[in-house]
Amino acid sequence: MSRHKNVELKAHLGSVIRHMSAVEEYRKVLQNLQAAWDNLTLLGQLSGAGTDMSGTRQAFTELTGSLLDHLGSELLAKGVLEMSAKAQVAIDILVRNLFERTADIGFLATDDDIRRFIARCADRSSPTDARELDAGRAQLRARFAEYVAKYSVYSDIILLDLDGRVLARLDETVDVACSTHPLVAEALGTAGAYVETYGAIDFLPKHERALVYSFRVTDTRGAAVGILCLCFRFENEMERIFANLANADDWSVILLLDAHGTVVASSDRYHVPVGAKVQAVIAEDYRVVRFGAQQYLAKTRPTKGYQGYMGPGWFGHVLLPIQHAFNKDASEVLRSVDASLLEAVMSNASLFGDALRNIPVQAERIQRELNRSVWNGNVRQRSAKQALNASFSKILLGEISNTGARTKEVFERSISNLHETVVSSILQESRFLASLAIDIMDRNLYERANDCRWWALTSDFRDLLALPRMSADAAARIAAILQTINGLYTVYANLAVFDVHGLVLAVSQPAAADWVGRTVDADWVHSIMVLPDSQGYAVSPFAATPLYGGQHTYVYGAAIRAPQSNRVVGAVALVFDAAPQFAAMLRDALPKNEAGEVPAGCFGLFVEANGGIVACSDDRYRPGDRLPFDDGFLAPIQAQDERQGHACVVRLGERYFAVGARVSCGYREYKGEQDPYRNDIIALVFVPLCEAAAQGQRGDPPHLAIRSDRAGAGETVEIATFPIGRTWFGLRSEHVVEAMEMVHLTRVPGTGPSFAGYLMYQGAPVAVYDIRDAADAGPAWAGVQHQINILKKGENSYFGIVADGLGEIPEIALTRLHPMPAFLAGQSALADSVISVDGPEHEHLLPVLSIDRIAGHLGITAGQAAPLVS
Repeated sequence: MSRHKNVELKAHLGSVIRHMSAVEEYRKVLQNLQAAWDNLTLLGQLSGAGTDMSGTRQAFTELTGSLLDHLGSELLAKGVLEMSAKAQVAIDILVRNLFERTADIGFLATDDDIRRFIARCADRSSPTDARELDAGRAQLRARFAEYVAKYSVYSDIILLDLDGRVLARLDETVDVACSTHPLVAEALGTAGAYVETYGAIDFLPKHERALVYSFRVTDTRGAAVGILCLCFRFENEMERIFANLANADDWSVILLLDAHGTVVASSDRYHVPVGAKVQAVIAEDYRVVRFGAQQYLAKTRPTKGYQGYMGPGWFGHVLLPIQHAFNKDASEVLRSVDASLLEAVMSNASLFGDALRNIPVQAERIQRELNRSVWNGNVRQRSAKQALNASFSKILLGEISNTGARTKEVFERSISNLHETVVSSILQESRFLASLAIDIMDRNLYERANDCRWWALTSDFRDLLALPRMSADAAARIAAILQTINGLYTVYANLAVFDVHGLVLAVSQPAAADWVGRTVDADWVHSIMVLPDSQGYAVSPFAATPLYGGQHTYVYGAAIRAPQSNRVVGAVALVFDAAPQFAAMLRDALPKNEAGEVPAGCFGLFVEANGGIVACSDDRYRPGDRLPFDDGFLAPIQAQDERQGHACVVRLGERYFAVGARVSCGYREYKGEQDPYRNDIIALVFVPLCEAAAQGQRGDPPHLAIRSDRAGAGETVEIATFPIGRTWFGLRSEHVVEAMEMVHLTRVPGTGPSFAGYLMYQGAPVAVYDIRDAADAGPAWAGVQHQINILKKGENSYFGIVADGLGEIPEIALTRLHPMPAFLAGQSALADSVISVDGPEHEHLLPVLSIDRIAGHLGITAGQAAPLVS
């Protein structure tokens, strides 16, 4: 435990609690109330008011510590969750991107144009004209430029010979003739499919550090003839990742660290520069660390990897200045949530942990005991002579009651704030995860748009489709290339090459060979054939297609053009394996517990703007189904800032869900300003909140306000008020002994419905009755805690009645006490008079019960306080 300004708190809050302004505000208010309780306790002891506040004071003290503990813990948990999520996404999104690069280098290193150019450079036996070689180099450079125009994640492509000499490169401004970097030997000798190098590289002198993917180029016999290098735009990519993770009002610094804790990338280079050393925090939930002159909350996350690829061995890391860690407004994300749904969720205790649920229960119990203590103190004033000053005691008891009400209000407000923190944290997480899901999708489909355009430039495709007639050998050659590509890029169910009429010439999957010779007459095929240049691509609608076994998917296509010409001679089509790929993307974006498992009930969807479902993370919805909400559900989501996303609460069946949503905003050129392709897919992440059980009306009957006549002239009578069912009643306080909690009540079989049981009172059994039916009071309000009012019938005759709460005990002028009309004063009436009171909406009458009539109705005579067993 730690102590903060005289409040005992859990040890882990000691270093952060002073930075939590919301907790500090409640601490001040509660400690001011605590001082009031100290004074009231002392005054109560001095005045002889008969009300000991020491128990209440101690109970509120203990509950204050528990409440501040929970407030602080929830704020800390929320902050750490956001930090951990950002760190995880920063490294995992990068690793996903780099996984694609490992495939790119392996495929591009087999490019026939590159092989042919190396062969020309190596053929020293022929007097190759330098101008011819330069022309070939220019053609290869143009091919590199086409590649980078589509895969804009690369800044340069370099082709080296076996000795490291530069044969060709895209960036001609770099004057480096030869490389001696170790990656040359590694690329030639590796048993893997690529070499990944980060650091200073001699053939990239403009970059202090660079990330390069390299692999050997082989001839048709498999012998190494050169090395190809792809230079990844690492800094540019990290800027994009950081921009998606950090908002304008975000104080966190997102970093990538290497295995030694050195900063590889920073979202704020002026704050934490690249090359700096920081402490990694992997095994702990968080740590308070110092960097420079500031303290930070810190969290580090290793990558989860992708398809077995674990990246360069880096970590995601977040530093959050501790003075800004807890100043976010939790209500911001709640403003867009339907008020009735939010109320239903906030009032559902099942959403919160046992310890948190117990705080309002304890506060309610303390307040109930306090109300009863004050009520009993007022009851005793009339008969007991112990009060030194009856007026002062009355005022003191009133102040105790007011202080209790203020304390209860502070607890209710702080608990509501706690609930807001919990719910807003879940909503923010779902919104963040939806942003992650759509980002994963956009990045993945960016690669698909690139693939179709690049593969359409395959020289063999262009040469063979430009021939007047497609021979069987030519079709077999195309099919072999497609099979090789599909073997490397397993995200496709099938690849196909068409002629200009949509006739299928070759496919990558032998199982789909029956498609060869068939014509695909679809709008998307026609769209491919009219694309203006090599940068254009077309995508089918998300619909069921026979090319995918009648399932829903996208087909990406690009036009194949004749060599040295813009004439379209055919097309390549990529059938995306949508079902497993989209489901995997969604599952990767769902929340995970400590065991790395998706919590029960969580699921994700990709949906179209019209509500058609594209994919679901599990089997509850299928592609082509409709979103099971009102048509207007998606409208506010589409109207939101694309980067900000949206969060709301929905009822689905018998459960409430937090739903995070974000509309696709593309990646790099894909769906960018210059891209005519538009497809506003929305990612939705559903996190279960609670069961949508009917919420009973919780609380007490409307407050009863009775004007006191204490200061007036004339005789007065004290009326003790209490509710039964939906009705308020009064009793002359001289007939009331005290109120007790309804516990340890013993029932007796065969005594009838009006007999509640026996209660031990001052060593003797007292009969307790339920008079709600006799009083025609109606059912109790949901959640009330029943009280027992002990009444005195005679000198030694007591019995109790069940009440549903306690009210005020005002002094009422006898002139305001009106006898019941004669025609209503029969034996069945329990009241003998009424008082005019001010209700919450209008004036009404308060029935004043007669103890004699109650006893008469129940068959109780003087000296008898037990029911007659039938």
